[in-house]
Amino acid sequence: MQNRCDVIVVGAGPAGSTAARYAAEVGLDVLLVDKKREIGLPVCCGEFNASPAVLAQALPNAPGLDELFPIDPGLVRRTIRGAIAISPKGREYEFDLSGYTIDRDAFDRHLADAAVREGAVLSPDTTFLGREGRRVRTSRGDIEAGVVIAADGPLSTVCRSVGMERSAVLAPAITCRVDGEFGDRLRLFFGSSVAPGGYAWVFPKRGCANVGLGVQRPATPVPILLRAFLSHNGFAARDIQAGFVPVSGPIRETGRENVLAVGDAAGHVVASNGGGIATAMICGRLAGLAAAKHLLHGEPLEAYEREWRSAIGRELLAAARTKRMADRVLGSDFLLEGAMSLLDGRGIRNVIVFGGLQGR
Repeated sequence: MQNRCDVIVVGAGPAGSTAARYAAEVGLDVLLVDKKREIGLPVCCGEFNASPAVLAQALPNAPGLDELFPIDPGLVRRTIRGAIAISPKGREYEFDLSGYTIDRDAFDRHLADAAVREGAVLSPDTTFLGREGRRVRTSRGDIEAGVVIAADGPLSTVCRSVGMERSAVLAPAITCRVDGEFGDRLRLFFGSSVAPGGYAWVFPKRGCANVGLGVQRPATPVPILLRAFLSHNGFAARDIQAGFVPVSGPIRETGRENVLAVGDAAGHVVASNGGGIATAMICGRLAGLAAAKHLLHGEPLEAYEREWRSAIGRELLAAARTKRMADRVLGSDFLLEGAMSLLDGRGIRNVIVFGGLQGR
């Protein structure tokens, strides 16, 4: 493996691969490393993306949406036309929500391939071990890099190596695949017996569905909660995977020394719903461009922090505030039932999709 590059990106998920693509596009020598042998596996993700129209409405200040979305139609596994929220007592509240489901492993490989086409070098099965200034230690040898982009998830070792904090609240989540036909509506299930402090979901795909749940500080482990949910619905699961979702909003500082944090490592997740693919790609693009401006034109790396906060910071902070308020309701089925009845479908959509900011 090479021993010098302009930019090393650690983590080939949506954030990292997008950062690598945009840094390489302007001619920088970019190395994209990932500890996984096969990019995109294992999958622990709901695998849903909102449509470009919904993204533009939810994130009106985000630049580059027309470049990043929509994705290749060949990656779409089901066009989604709406969603249904199910209360603890089984009441259903339907609302409009356009988007699509994907196979996340294929999607991640597609993004990594896009970075490679622009000139980035991809090195899978490569583990980040530490860094000292420009010297980055990996399982395949040391590399000198001008900029290090931390895209290695919510437990980021790259962020820890430079003293950045990690997200204060990491919600455990678990997903699986269930065979069958499930229509074109997302289904979200709420209640303490299903997913205390969070929600369970059934997201339709082609010939199957992504089924899972995310909770907060559960007394019952998520595998047990998932088994109960599957049994209650008569589902037989395969490809079960668990992980963590940062749901406390962006970390306080996403740039230090020559390191930029992006995606889950930076808390770039919409806390009100746990979604992070689109925000990771938006901020990944900004991180790659910031690295290029720094190395090619001497612009301070601190500009990255200003740019992503200007683009989506207001929305991410609003979603985190909304989640903190919702936590009080999610802890009581009685309060949750009443709140869902009061909000109805449109209000539930506003809370979940727009993080409590009034639908635009």
